[in-house]
Amino acid sequence: MSRPSSPLNAAGAAYLEALQERFREDPASVDVSWRAVFQILDELGAVPAGVPTGMLSGDPTVPLRHEEIRQRGHAAAALDPLGRAAPLVAASEDAGTARLRRLYQGTLTLETAHIDDPALRSWLRDAYEGAETAPPAEARRRALALLTAAEEFERLLAVRYPTKKRFGAEGMETLIPLLDRILAAAAAAGVTEVQVGTMHRGRLSLMANALGKPLVELFAGIKGMHPFLADPPVPADVPYHMGVESTLSFGERSLSLTLSPNPSHLEAINPVTLGRARARQDLERAQGGDARRVLCVLLHTDASVIGQGSVTEALQLSGVPGFTVAGTIHVIVNNQIGFTTEREEARTSLHCTGLWKAVDSPILHVNADDPDAALRAADLAVAFRQAHGRDAVIDLVGYRRNGHNEIDEPRFTQPLDYKAIDAHPPARALYAQRLAADGLVGPEEAEALATGHKTRFQEALAAASDHRPNHDGFPGGRWAPFAPAGALPAEPDTGIADDRLRGLLAALAAIPDGLAVDRKVERVIRRRAEEPLDWATGEALAFATLLAEGTPVRLTGQDVVRGAFSHRHFALTDTVTGRRHVSLNHLGVEQARFDVVNSPLSEYAVLGFEYGYSLERPDALVIWEAQFGDFANGAQIMIDQFIVSAEDKWRQPSGLVILLPHGLEGQGPEHSSARPERFLQMAARDNIRVAHPSTPANYFHLLRRQMLRRDRKSLVVLSPKTLLRLPAAVSTLADCAPGTAFQPVIATAGARVERILLCSGKLAYELERERAERGAEAVAVVRLEMLYPLPDAALSAFFRRWPGASCAWVQEEPCNLGAWTYLDRRLEALRAAAGCAEPRVACVARDEAASPAGSFHGDHEADQRRLVEQAFAGIAASLPPRETIAAD
Repeated sequence: MSRPSSPLNAAGAAYLEALQERFREDPASVDVSWRAVFQILDELGAVPAGVPTGMLSGDPTVPLRHEEIRQRGHAAAALDPLGRAAPLVAASEDAGTARLRRLYQGTLTLETAHIDDPALRSWLRDAYEGAETAPPAEARRRALALLTAAEEFERLLAVRYPTKKRFGAEGMETLIPLLDRILAAAAAAGVTEVQVGTMHRGRLSLMANALGKPLVELFAGIKGMHPFLADPPVPADVPYHMGVESTLSFGERSLSLTLSPNPSHLEAINPVTLGRARARQDLERAQGGDARRVLCVLLHTDASVIGQGSVTEALQLSGVPGFTVAGTIHVIVNNQIGFTTEREEARTSLHCTGLWKAVDSPILHVNADDPDAALRAADLAVAFRQAHGRDAVIDLVGYRRNGHNEIDEPRFTQPLDYKAIDAHPPARALYAQRLAADGLVGPEEAEALATGHKTRFQEALAAASDHRPNHDGFPGGRWAPFAPAGALPAEPDTGIADDRLRGLLAALAAIPDGLAVDRKVERVIRRRAEEPLDWATGEALAFATLLAEGTPVRLTGQDVVRGAFSHRHFALTDTVTGRRHVSLNHLGVEQARFDVVNSPLSEYAVLGFEYGYSLERPDALVIWEAQFGDFANGAQIMIDQFIVSAEDKWRQPSGLVILLPHGLEGQGPEHSSARPERFLQMAARDNIRVAHPSTPANYFHLLRRQMLRRDRKSLVVLSPKTLLRLPAAVSTLADCAPGTAFQPVIATAGARVERILLCSGKLAYELERERAERGAEAVAVVRLEMLYPLPDAALSAFFRRWPGASCAWVQEEPCNLGAWTYLDRRLEALRAAAGCAEPRVACVARDEAASPAGSFHGDHEADQRRLVEQAFAGIAASLPPRETIAAD
């Protein structure tokens, strides 16, 4: 690999002196790169302003050379264990320069030039340059023991399971002592909890040797033992995706550690782990503690960290209020290759750490053959995080001794690299030689370490044959009250007494004295105290009642504070001072905290963050709202791999609420459909709830029901746009009173029913208006407010009441989208069981389409009118045919 050249290597002293004088007279007269060098030198006082360069003792270029080394030494550092790029050899130079070259161009280097804050740069450079000595002897012995354990662990699995994928850590064994040192340093600095997110590379070894996973349990999973004693059984997941809950001890200090389970989808776990850390920090703050007592550690690989956009999204959360976690420590397992992708094919930047320059993080690069350097990097990263509450990243540069997995042959595509790897000794052997030379560990002791770990692993592997899980995997602690209890939980009483509701509405409608509020906003706020209740008031009232009952509420998403449709106004902004007042935090009663946070323009990372937050806070109503429902497809990995499947794979429940504005209104294909068909396709085994409420009161009850039920399931709400201001879409306080509840089915019907029109959402109002205008008393409009789980009992009751009535499902979406394909046979089965004369259900919908909605308002209105007319026309002819497939 070529080394970037430096202008200082060719610049003469006279030229540099002249250039510096030009800079002092007019900074704009020199090139921007030289301008940065001279500015930094002045900040650090290396060349005091106003002192003629001729008065400086020695070579006047030395300070500039020193700054150049600090800024660009990383580009010439000896980071590759295989030596494929030889370090630059400098000519004879003074002792100070030689020392800086050792520090910045050796097996450990630091990047700080990108950091805007000079105080941060100075702190980092002082800490880094003042800690050149080797780690303590005991730390080095521990590192060798961990390297040995990592090597013996992988060797055992390679021998016993040569054809199994395990994504081993061979070539990167230094990761184990590095992570161990991070945890030990964190514990020493006062950290008590750690949330870890990692990839599958080296995960088994990490669990066995650094994260406290019981060895017998781990080996049982590798052997194929099901991890959970669950009834009914769950599919679970492969061993290198599973998580860990453990307590680690470091001297007299201990850490509670959580390794989150994760899918193979690269870097997807990052925002989830960040959200979990934030939730734990909020609990710490609520008890008067320091958020820095909870640490987030994220591990990446070089190819994925630079290639996956979720990393950038998650990094940009690091300084955003409501999402900060007091600094994350990142470790990159830099194999210097992807699956078969070379470095130059994987990225444009010199290093895979370029993303961290955008958030002013210190960037440490370490040669994985030098565990001492790795320990020093760990100490500095932890110290920086604890001192400044900011992210730090360690780039551990090594190699991958096997292919992407153990049955892949890398020599097909990288023959020269693997020739060098095959000839290269492991890190443990090299480190043992170094410690022997330093008189710390002799050959016999090193061999005894290997024998001891080998025996320990073999005994655990043998015992794994008799291991049986003794728990169902459902989390304990804060989740214990929500553990499955067999029978379905009873429906909670979600109604609230009238006087309590009116008192809370008065608080919501109050504007503090001295707060200058926009007149239009003031009218909106004052109306909250009046009946009937519109959608935004119903939502605010649901939040207020929960807060008054001690349930925290957290709402995030793009523009959620005001509301994307200017309907919420949760924060009142003073038009003179800009001060904000959040009424839901001033209800005049003892209450829980309400957090409403506008997020960056990100779906993937923010939804992942809120999902992670919900994992640690089953006691809180955690809500993420998409600006428009179909924007959620930017976070589809989170939905597919976590939200709908995590309980089946990992016994990881969540009560997250996802609000997805939905409805065809002629706004085009990107602002219409929340794609309910996708959620309904993935709905199974009571994994989620999908609701489409159509009244403020039903939404009020739905939110309260979410928190008052004894179980927790993620709730997807197809939320409204038109209904936010539709005069007919209102409720009264009586609809929220004791004895009222969420209605999964709402019917408008006369005494005699000949035709049933099933529908959901805003279309119900159009059908009911048409029914009234036609005087069609024999037509029942039945709103399906809960799509999954399907309210079988409520629907069956209507079908039994009207057994002779024909039935149609009416939807705005094209017939291949929306809820129809999910409902078709299910509704038919319910009608057949209810004894209906014609069990089949017709579908009234737009023609099938690849795009979810049209783009022209006039066409939309015409299509909508045809739908309504067709729904009230004769529907027998539109019944779907049933084909019989002859048996062979």
